[in-house]
Amino acid sequence: MVKQYLNDNGFPDAERTPLKAGDDTGDINGIKNRNTGRNAIIQCKNQKSFQLSQWLDDTVKQAQNKGDAVPALVVKRPNKGVNSLGDTYAVLRLCDLVDLLKEAGYF
Repeated sequence: MVKQYLNDNGFPDAERTPLKAGDDTGDINGIKNRNTGRNAIIQCKNQKSFQLSQWLDDTVKQAQNKGDAVPALVVKRPNKGVNSLGDTYAVLRLCDLVDLLKEAGYF
């Protein structure tokens, strides 16, 4: 669902990543900054009990497995269905948000 949402919203190369055991690079790859060449990886979670700290730590490790990728964690909101995918939580570290804002030209 997240992959299709990304494809439909301007990221046609976003793809579901096959499992790689120890070298996991997140659930979705194929997102690259056209100006800098920097990749982004997305880890997706759909669980009733949130473990944001652990999930984000895992996502950061997965981004490191991809190189200098931006780690983003997408967490399904409770009681929201498929039609509310745009309301899903996107979680990232403040340092990564600052990097993205700078790369996008916000000052």
